[in-house]
Amino acid sequence: MLELDRGRVAAIDEMLRGRADRWRLWREAGRRALGVFNPADLLTLAYLTYASALTVIFHQHTPGWKAVLLVNGGLIAMVTGLAHCRERGPRLPSFLSHWYPVALFGIFFEEIGYLVHAIFPTWFDDALIKADYWLFGAHPTVWIEQFSGYWLNEYMQLVYTTYLVLTLGFGAYLWWRGRRASFEIFIASTCIAYYLSYVIFTLFPIEGPYHTLAHLQQVELSGGPFTALINLIEKHGRVHGGAFPSTHVAGSVVVLVSAYRFARRVGYALIPLVVSICVSTVYGRYHYAADVFAGAAMGLVGCWLGAKLRGKAKE
Repeated sequence: MLELDRGRVAAIDEMLRGRADRWRLWREAGRRALGVFNPADLLTLAYLTYASALTVIFHQHTPGWKAVLLVNGGLIAMVTGLAHCRERGPRLPSFLSHWYPVALFGIFFEEIGYLVHAIFPTWFDDALIKADYWLFGAHPTVWIEQFSGYWLNEYMQLVYTTYLVLTLGFGAYLWWRGRRASFEIFIASTCIAYYLSYVIFTLFPIEGPYHTLAHLQQVELSGGPFTALINLIEKHGRVHGGAFPSTHVAGSVVVLVSAYRFARRVGYALIPLVVSICVSTVYGRYHYAADVFAGAAMGLVGCWLGAKLRGKAKE
């Protein structure tokens, strides 16, 4: 009887060891599979999963939901393919595997036009209008128009368009100097700032003062070629929704903080431009002041979490 019990114990022990070994093999295989993805890949896939789930669950309120799912599915496949090309693939796909998030920011922002009312069918601008008025005793976009003029309009519209160039420019600066670890932190930080903003767009739909406070504006922001170009883009390409937080400010703050961290002299030089971008978002009537504060917060959160995800940069 004792020998039989020992035999059963030995059999159970062997079975448990076998299960443990199989679990260990599965876990190691999972780690190897995930090992090809860098933080920006994982963040992008997480956002695509969120946007796709939102589209499926609330497809009744999502115009063109099938097309959104098709695009997102294609992007998931693209991110996965590029991640596998990063270390051993051809030179061009390997290069694109580091830079592709910069191109996706614009695609995701355009997609917000379809997703902004997936959960809530209304706008929540009234809350931000009241917050701005409580803080400043006036509507900032209306108050600031007293300073408008030809050259200031041109300057503000010019700097308003530079936020994406700022991201590309600073990323290129790190890349060409061989600061790859710093570049990876910078891209991950930018992904966090943007993707968090996009999620908030769907949870707190805001259309912005361009729509809600137009009846209070008394001065037309007229100017030269830059003003005309931006007015044309805004007239025909504006995404309705996606104002809170300001992604212009979020992306610019990530650049500024990253520059201060990795290239301090560049960071100091960028301060006037980033401040101008923040002002231009209100001056051009694209954002409430609250959007600017929230955008700055997203940028700071992105930089903090980006460094945490990637770890300390070692060049």
